[in-house]
Amino acid sequence: MELTPTAWAILGFLSLKAQSGYEILRAAKRSMEAFWGISNGQLYPQLRFLAEQGLIRPVGEAEGPRSRQRWEITEEGGAALRWWLESISSPVQIRDENLVKLFFAGQSGPDLVGRLLEERKKIFTQFESVIDAVLPGDRLPEAEQAAALGAPELLFRYGKHFTKSTMRWIDQEERRVLDALRKTAPQGGDSDVEPDAAQEASAAPGPPPDDRPDQTGGR
Repeated sequence: MELTPTAWAILGFLSLKAQSGYEILRAAKRSMEAFWGISNGQLYPQLRFLAEQGLIRPVGEAEGPRSRQRWEITEEGGAALRWWLESISSPVQIRDENLVKLFFAGQSGPDLVGRLLEERKKIFTQFESVIDAVLPGDRLPEAEQAAALGAPELLFRYGKHFTKSTMRWIDQEERRVLDALRKTAPQGGDSDVEPDAAQEASAAPGPPPDDRPDQTGGR
């Protein structure tokens, strides 16, 4: 069955327990926001679509001032989720604007490359703060704690490892890349005129040779 990433995530969260759309959003925020975000605009249309396909069904009446409807996964939805979990995952595709800028920045000089590497440090510092918000954070329901052999702790540890390894890469590569660029960059400033100055100095008339006759009578 072809479903959107958001739809698969909904089935996953509903396999843990019956939840409203709001509860799914909260669960996604505290567990996988950095890897697989779910927005309001994506969530509610997908809930309706999954219900139409018979993969989820409403539980009771809508509750609360916002009329929040709780949903549960059906047997067909559980079978679809198991198929998805057992299928081969799609290749990882990273859309990273900073990396693309670094690809083209070398021709602009080492200063720009340095600024982009510093920007990357800030990006991953912010990313780490998102990971840190996963755990500790809201106390996770028992069903979430028991899911997937320790996840979302598994995702948390992966995110921390990914962030730390990237920061180490930046520290290791920053000096090497910038040194290489400076060696190939054209030299500016006073060094541009030194050869001409040396040529002019060699062409100018010098002082009389030391072996010229002494004009003082040898004194």
